[in-house]
Order: sequence, then structure tokens, then C-alpha cells
Amino acid sequence: MSRLRTKKLFIVAFLVALPVFAALNILAAVPEISFDKFNAIYTLGSAGQPWNYFPSNKTDILPGSKITWYVGVYNHMGNPELVQLRFKILNLTMQGPNQLNETPSQRGEFYEETQFLLSNETWTLPVTWTVYNATRSYNSTVIKSLTFNGEITSYNVEISALYGINFRIVIELWVYDDTAGSFLFQWTGADNAKHVVWNQLWFNMTRTSLLPQS
Repeated sequence: MSRLRTKKLFIVAFLVALPVFAALNILAAVPEISFDKFNAIYTLGSAGQPWNYFPSNKTDILPGSKITWYVGVYNHMGNPELVQLRFKILNLTMQGPNQLNETPSQRGEFYEETQFLLSNETWTLPVTWTVYNATRSYNSTVIKSLTFNGEITSYNVEISALYGINFRIVIELWVYDDTAGSFLFQWTGADNAKHVVWNQLWFNMTRTSLLPQS
């Protein structure tokens, strides 16, 4: 084979291979996409939609007002997770969860529910509750007990609010940590940073004339 023909074949082969090498080079320059690990929590209203959280859409409730929510947890951590929902009742002045410091509310929970979630699984917890016992005291409303998913409880419930304004139900997601051997409010994402997730819904009980005097 002549040297000229060999040179021509080399040039042709080089021109054919050039796009392949260019494509490989471009792919090598693309940063690796990491798996985005996270937990998510959401709360839906009585129809399973993001509305109708309170009867007739009125957040000013009375004892016996039946309230239905659907609390959802989604596991996108890439592995099975043991999770726990903790429900707390607070007023305006009590410290809620702190997103910046990744700390939960220091108020104790009045109800909790635990569930094992597979990777990419969603858990929906139906919640039905009412204020079972409330009284008025001077210019405040005092909630003393709740009926929550069929159980009457006063544990970590008693709380007052000025003029009955700005009560809130806080829902925190806790995740079991194998190293700690306990549930933690924080969990570690794909960025190796600590994260927390929680919801809260506000309500009032201002119709104190309908409440017994304490």
C-alpha cells in the first residue's frame, strides 16, 4: 500500500472518529448528577386537597367542631426509613420549630405515630380531631383536652391564648437514626447538611361567650 493511500485512510479514519471523541469529551465535562435525598411532609384538608382545613373554611372553631386532615410523608432518601410524626399544640408566644437551627419545638407532643417507609414510598395518615374541653378565663381561652383520632387526651395539651387568638397545631417529622439509636428531628441530605421538615396550622377560639367560665 502506498504511503499516500495510507495517509488518506488515516485522515478519513481521524475525521470519522473526531465526532466520537468530541462527544466523549463533552460528556466527561458534564458534572455528575447526584441523587437528591430528602424527606417531605404535607398536610391536606378534609377532601384530601390543600383547602378546607376547618369546617366551612372558618378557622374560628368551637369545642366539638370536627376537623379532618390528611398528613403525608414522602421518603426520597434512597433507602428505607423509620419515621415518626409528632403533633404538638402551641400558642403564638411559644417557640415553634426553628428552621435555621434545625431544632424542634420544646413543647412536648400530645400524639405521635410511627411508620416504616420504603424508598420512594408515601405514607398518608388520616387525622380527625376536636377540642374536647375548653374554658374562658378573663380575656383568654384555655384548651384543656382534645379528642384526637378517637382518643381523649389532656397530656401536653392544656394551653391558653389571649382572646383565643393564634392557637396552632405543629406537626414535626422525626427520623430514626441508627447511630444515635433514637428518633432525631434532623436528617442529613445529599449535600451532607442537616435538614428538618414540619408543618403548622393556625386556628382561633374567640367565641368565649359560648365557653364555660373557669
